[in-house]
Amino acid sequence: GTPTMTGIRPNPALLLLIILTLAGCTVVDTIKEKQLGVDLETSLDGYEATIRWGRAQDAYAFLKPEMAREAKIPASLDSIQVTQYRVIAPPTFRDKTTATQTVAISYILLDSQVERTLIDQQLWQREDEETRNWYRINPIPELK
Repeated sequence: GTPTMTGIRPNPALLLLIILTLAGCTVVDTIKEKQLGVDLETSLDGYEATIRWGRAQDAYAFLKPEMAREAKIPASLDSIQVTQYRVIAPPTFRDKTTATQTVAISYILLDSQVERTLIDQQLWQREDEETRNWYRINPIPELK
């Protein structure tokens, strides 16, 4: 004969409740993760636009506030024209409050018309898991 199941019968309502509870946690976590990515992208896009199309000096406003206060903005930035800002390694989360990105920045020294490229390994952080502002926490490389 065929074996029959005996013992405890699963309660369909309880199974449904467990599945919905687990799915609910996943959805909330997914939404938070997506928002985290959106917030980081917003900061990275603003930083890129500032470097590429704005005034490079304004990039220092993206530093963590205590770093920005202590940063020495090079006077040589007035004689530089950024020609390209290319993401080499896209944003990667180290954890929920820290991320990295690597870009190549090409620029021309206006006084000598020499073009240079540097690799910028960026480290970004937010204060805690609740804040939405991301700040650069490693020094901005000097374009010289």
